Amino acid sequence: MLRTLENGVNTYLLGTVALLASAFLAAISQVFYAQQVQSISPFSFTFISFFLTALFFLLLSLSQKNEEKRSLDFFSFKDFALLNVSTALAFLGFYYALKYIEPAIVSALEMGVGPLFALFISTMLYPKTTILKSDALIAVGTLCASFILVGAAVTGRSGVSFDYTFEYFIGLAASLGCGMGAVLAAIYSKKLSEKAWTSSQILAHRFYLIVILSFFIAVFQKDVNRELVGHLDWILIVSVTGVLLPLYFLQVGIKHCDTFYVMMSITFVPVFTFFFQLLDPRVGWSTPTFIGILLLTVLGVISTYVKNNQDEK
Repeated sequence: MLRTLENGVNTYLLGTVALLASAFLAAISQVFYAQQVQSISPFSFTFISFFLTALFFLLLSLSQKNEEKRSLDFFSFKDFALLNVSTALAFLGFYYALKYIEPAIVSALEMGVGPLFALFISTMLYPKTTILKSDALIAVGTLCASFILVGAAVTGRSGVSFDYTFEYFIGLAASLGCGMGAVLAAIYSKKLSEKAWTSSQILAHRFYLIVILSFFIAVFQKDVNRELVGHLDWILIVSVTGVLLPLYFLQVGIKHCDTFYVMMSITFVPVFTFFFQLLDPRVGWSTPTFIGILLLTVLGVISTYVKNNQDEK
């Protein structure tokens, strides 16, 4: 039978809509951010953006009197600590990579390795988990698609011409690392949702580590004061449309869908990003990039179809 909410709405449908909304907003903001971040430190942006996001959700959680007040027991504290670590890994790596690599490839590499990481990590955390053959095949397919994108990036056939500096290859590694961080963040967010923590409560306590780390890195680079004054307008816009709203929609999707499905559904981010980034004069058309991203999207659609069929049985 289809999973339903109390009002009869299919939870996977609700989760999918939220995930697609998250992907659409994130894709637009990634392209805009990639243009603007060339002149500033990505860590300064990360500090300002996630500080504002954390503050918003903390105030929202405190203001919602109808929500049950939750106390941190040992196991919830452990999940929140690991969620903070994985969130820092995912987003610090992601925003660093966007400074040096084409936005569509950064998001595609993150999403491409996500499903395989999701299966591998799930089996480690839940040894009794049964891996479906369809999930394994789709995960391997997404990994192959990510290899196509890596090949396009390192051979100079992507949409953006970059110098092959040390930072460029660190950016590639950061893209893969943020894929692992995204999977772990989804897993521990799911655990907290299963313990009756609401989306706003989870988001209120998710960003402590990333705010602290990005602040100290930005201070070390001595760029915070200048960037607060010179770039605050677009940082505020991207903070709301590219961080706050997508993260809220993503959290709703995580609440109603399993981790593998979440990681497959957000493979739509790269295809959105690919077409939005063509509006950037620095980015040209790249056939290898398009093929890799199209493959990711097709696999995402297949995964969604298979998952919904499984729920109907």
